[in-house]
Amino acid sequence: MNTIFPFSSSEIPSLEQAGGKALALMQMTHAGMPVPPGFVLTVKFFEPWMDSLKQSPEWAAITKADADKIGQAAKALQGLCRELHFTREQKDELDNALNAFHKKNNGHLYAVRSSSPEEDLEGASFAGGYETTLGVTIYKIDVAILHSFMSSVDERVFLYKKEHGFRIDQPRIAVVIQQQVDAERAGVAFSINPLNNCYDEAVINANYGLGESVVSGESEPDVFVVDKVKHKIIEEHIGRKQTIIVLDPEGGTYKETIVDSPQVCLTHSQALDVTCLVEQVEKYYQKPMDIEWAFSGGKLFLLQARPITTYLPLPEEMITAPGAPKQLYADATLIEQGLQEPMSVLGADFLAYVLREMTGLVGGDVIGIDGIAFTSGGRYYLQLSNSIKLMGTNSPLAPGSMGDTSVMEILANLDIKQYTPRNLPKKLRTTKSSILLRMPMLIMSSLKTFRDPDAFMRKYMETYPRQLQRLDEIMKQELTLHELAVKLNSIVHFFSVDYGVPMFMIPQFVELRLKQIFKKESERVKDDLVSLGISLPGNKPAEMGQLLYKLASFEEFIYSSSAAEFTLRLQKGTLDPAFLKIWNQFMDEFGFRCPGEIDVAIARPNEKSELLYEQLKDMAEAITARKGTRTIFEEAKAKREAAYKSLKELAFKKGKIAGKAFEACYRVLLSFGGHGKETSKHHIVMVMDAFRKRALQVAHTFVKAGRLDDPDQIFNLTIDDIDRAVKDPALDLRALAKERTVLLNRIKQIHLVARVIDSRGKVFSPPRKEAKQGELTGVPISPGIVQGKVKVLHQVDEKKLLPGEILVARSTDPGWTPLFIHAGGIILEIGGALQHGAIIAREYGIPCVSGLDDATSLLTDGQLVEVDGSNGIVRILE
Repeated sequence: MNTIFPFSSSEIPSLEQAGGKALALMQMTHAGMPVPPGFVLTVKFFEPWMDSLKQSPEWAAITKADADKIGQAAKALQGLCRELHFTREQKDELDNALNAFHKKNNGHLYAVRSSSPEEDLEGASFAGGYETTLGVTIYKIDVAILHSFMSSVDERVFLYKKEHGFRIDQPRIAVVIQQQVDAERAGVAFSINPLNNCYDEAVINANYGLGESVVSGESEPDVFVVDKVKHKIIEEHIGRKQTIIVLDPEGGTYKETIVDSPQVCLTHSQALDVTCLVEQVEKYYQKPMDIEWAFSGGKLFLLQARPITTYLPLPEEMITAPGAPKQLYADATLIEQGLQEPMSVLGADFLAYVLREMTGLVGGDVIGIDGIAFTSGGRYYLQLSNSIKLMGTNSPLAPGSMGDTSVMEILANLDIKQYTPRNLPKKLRTTKSSILLRMPMLIMSSLKTFRDPDAFMRKYMETYPRQLQRLDEIMKQELTLHELAVKLNSIVHFFSVDYGVPMFMIPQFVELRLKQIFKKESERVKDDLVSLGISLPGNKPAEMGQLLYKLASFEEFIYSSSAAEFTLRLQKGTLDPAFLKIWNQFMDEFGFRCPGEIDVAIARPNEKSELLYEQLKDMAEAITARKGTRTIFEEAKAKREAAYKSLKELAFKKGKIAGKAFEACYRVLLSFGGHGKETSKHHIVMVMDAFRKRALQVAHTFVKAGRLDDPDQIFNLTIDDIDRAVKDPALDLRALAKERTVLLNRIKQIHLVARVIDSRGKVFSPPRKEAKQGELTGVPISPGIVQGKVKVLHQVDEKKLLPGEILVARSTDPGWTPLFIHAGGIILEIGGALQHGAIIAREYGIPCVSGLDDATSLLTDGQLVEVDGSNGIVRILE
């Protein structure tokens, strides 16, 4: 079996033998792309070395090492590597390959690069984990090969594997030997914009000399953003290009320092050539790609290509073709629920049934990508383009109506016209007239309720028990999951439309009326107006919190030793009877409420009581630390009543009419204000819990029949999948579950979330705010906001970075990777968005800001800062 293959070989080795980097170079060579010639030493070539390492005590130590001991174990293993030598068979095959290559190619210097089967893949980049040596002479080729091989047992590789779920006991490495390109200018290019996720924009980072200065972050590069559809440069930034790395004709490389570089290093024509090249690679692989490129002698070369691992993929149905009219979406899962991770397949599927019932008020079916709301990719979206066309920019269907400031700022600064369709989709053409017909009736009904809230609430309380009885009756019926979903959502209609809409709308009327009453004093009394709406009767989250507070106040709970001990006593019934009474009340009323509750895949406290333990324990500690005799709920109620008294006095000073109007508003608030949308949501989650229980019943039958390995796998299937599987015992549920979760698993690996995104993947952020006093502004690299204490490092091993600390450095190279595991946030002085530190920050989901001049001198150890990676701002808090 051959263990060395030229790039041009008719036989292309497998990924497991060639590794991601070499396989890509061979594929692109065969596709006619300008790849410098070379060959690959496959995994098979290095088997003698790997076998030798695996027989050592050092190998046994690293396979058992914890994360904090891996560094020491890896160093011991690399010490063994330095004693490795080529076998006779290895030496002969390598010499033959080098001789053949040298005769065919004129270059006398080589680039020696690692190529792991786990590297440069779509789900894992291993960016900077494996070693490259440039400018290698024929006399030092053996040393460079060993250097790349040793990186397969480096600390940073082992840590990355642990972080991303790879096995650490199966290291594999191949090595690429390639003709060295003496680059005059070089860099990297992304086929999408990594800062805004736009699929139609390519981003190029460039510098003079070899591209290593760009990749390592040693120099601030020139940046070009190119519109791929129009093939036009839309942004250009001149970097300082402080350092360039140049090839030494005698072997190796050296650095040169540039004092001032006022011009970009690429012409516009060259930048567009690089764009064409990265587009060509993207088209070949049919996915976003990251390439390394170089110009030498006026010719453009392709040095490497790898899938981009840090972009947010959209489901196919949400994507429009390049150049076609674009659609605009708002992620309601994030805006309304605060869920950053996607829901399960079954959770999103059932939510679509719920949405269809909730939007029945507007008439017709408005759910779907061609409607006003839809579920896709584990998320619930608002179709803003259709909503805006249907009802205008200020439509209540737009997310701005939810009060999300960031969304409102985004929409206010967008060119909405480019996202507004010429015509409404067919299913929505009668919706506008339906809404206009129904709206007056809805307003009249709500005003009637406003005048007599007590009558409305009496009717609601009379009807409510019948709905609970209906729920019990439905759950006893033999139904398919589809039939069950439909019947359960008839109960959703009662809570979200029949009674939910008035409960939601009436407080909005009250708010408008109160603003009219106190129009002249609105600024002075705004705090009292807010306080008027707190701790109102009927507020489900508040009621839930009060029961939790009572449970956490019991001494025997405060002094409980562990979740296991508490659960055991709960099961045996040996806890205080008073505690058990409140516990059972909580479980009856709120046992189905939990974080992420709109996803039916999420386990509930009524199934696993230990889920409540830590929450109660934290509350118990807070109660113990409190001063005073009143609970926080009693204090909130007192605050509301004080606000009422103050506002009432002010209202009557305006006259009897204003005073009576204020009292009427307050009576309505007492009846409705606590309910709002929370009562509706509470009962929707109750219905979701019922559906979850039935789905798990079906799941257990599949597990018993050997069709699933675990009941929770049921949540990786759709309602239709499950119903088909009940009828068809031959349906392969494991394969179907795997297929359904491919996209969701990719999205889960990405730490980028988007309130507003378009159909070409562009993520919109609120306008960047100018720096205020106590703020430093830079370039937003990796989104998110985090607070922590600064740790300034000039060298990687200068001092220990503690978990959660903010790493501040001039720049980072691959040797810094282990520190990223602990970093709460990252601040860099220099380096572009495509450098190693930026890539790892985005992949790990660590907020990161770059381009902060003199950050290592302006900030000091122990200083408390806030890193806003979304806006590129660092706030100095102390």
